[in-house]
Amino acid sequence: MTTAVSRPASAHRALTYLALAATLAFGGCATAPPSHVATTPAVAAPSQWAETLPGNQGTVGDMWWRDFGDPVLDRLVDSALDANRDLKIAAARLARARALGDSAEAERRPRLDAMARGERGRESSLDPRAERSSVGLRAAWEVDLFGRGALLVDAAQSDSAVAREALRATRIALAADVSTAYFELRTLERRSALKREALEVAQRQAVVSARKFAAGQVTALDVERWRAELAQEQASLAQLDGEHRVRLHQLALLVGSPRAPELGAQAVPVALPAPPATVLPATLLDRRPDVQRQARALDAALARAGAARKEVYPRLQIEWAGTKERLAAVGDGASPRVVVGYGVSVTLPIIDGGRIRANVAVHDALAQEAMAEYEKAMLAALADVETSLTRWSASDRSMQEWQRAEAAGRVAARNASRLYDAGQADMSDVLAARHAHLRSRDALEKAVGAQWEAAVALRRTFAGAV
Repeated sequence: MTTAVSRPASAHRALTYLALAATLAFGGCATAPPSHVATTPAVAAPSQWAETLPGNQGTVGDMWWRDFGDPVLDRLVDSALDANRDLKIAAARLARARALGDSAEAERRPRLDAMARGERGRESSLDPRAERSSVGLRAAWEVDLFGRGALLVDAAQSDSAVAREALRATRIALAADVSTAYFELRTLERRSALKREALEVAQRQAVVSARKFAAGQVTALDVERWRAELAQEQASLAQLDGEHRVRLHQLALLVGSPRAPELGAQAVPVALPAPPATVLPATLLDRRPDVQRQARALDAALARAGAARKEVYPRLQIEWAGTKERLAAVGDGASPRVVVGYGVSVTLPIIDGGRIRANVAVHDALAQEAMAEYEKAMLAALADVETSLTRWSASDRSMQEWQRAEAAGRVAARNASRLYDAGQADMSDVLAARHAHLRSRDALEKAVGAQWEAAVALRRTFAGAV
């Protein structure tokens, strides 16, 4: 066996030195514009929230929906976290982003390929048939002299962080949507029961009014008024039943089922859990997944803008190849030979028609867009907290007022019954008082439902930040 190793001659070395010298001499021929992209958001977090909650001491854990103490809700949220398609999509996007990050990291490492080749033939009819075969290895590595590859890896890792935060945000939003839909359904069930009771009262009142009109005790206006009340109660009940069916279909979509889930007859717990402890605005912005998703997207955009600027610098690649070759006429033996070669290549853009500058401008614009999205997410998060705190306070005050109104209506209905038993009022007065009380109870149920929904919104706001 013979071995032949090819080595760069002095002329080749001179060419290599000449290429490196040209790299340094013409490094400024293709240039990128300076960066004017801001790296710090212009939005500053306030020191405190404008709205405060007295006596807030609860915490928001990863499974915050269990704070409501409703096993039916727990089952629904667990089903949604297991089967919801939006969550599966977010998980798949995270897996893809991580794989792309691994691919970007692999681009910085040396490559080693195996080679094999075989030929058989002859150049003319007078030449003997010959066989040529070779096997070998080839390696290549682009040296990241100016950090372009590292920036691309940073961008890919930031993309992975974006997908991770998006998955967290989707999980929180899903649990909140399921909880809100569930409490809306429970509120609609209780209101429908009250409407059926009010419908019975209106029907009785319409009959009583008709009898009194026949006896000449009331006018036709009284009869028509109660007929209108009866029609309104029937319309309200039909609307509530329709809303209940719609919410069931929405809940089925959230839990990933083609059919509406069975809720059973369990009522919403009476006692609300304590409001969660608020955190400082700056702390919330650092922890909320929707804000951090945009922050990581900004990191990725800035890294890619930096990598685009690195295109003006030379790129150095080291190559090595080793092959074992055999060439012989058919039927003749021949000794193989080993050929080893290596080299260095340098590429430098000199005249590119403005491609690099245009690419830099594109990535700068993307970075500016990412910064605007980040600032928008910060403002939206701050507004979300203030809105949730305000809604909680407003719903609490509203519920207290309707509790007083319901209590007054209950007393009025009781007094009307006592006056009727004493012969000082007729049945029409009793039914009117009962109907008014049922309306105040319906309004109270709406207020209670609004506070439960506000409690969900409050936990959704601080989930991931406490």
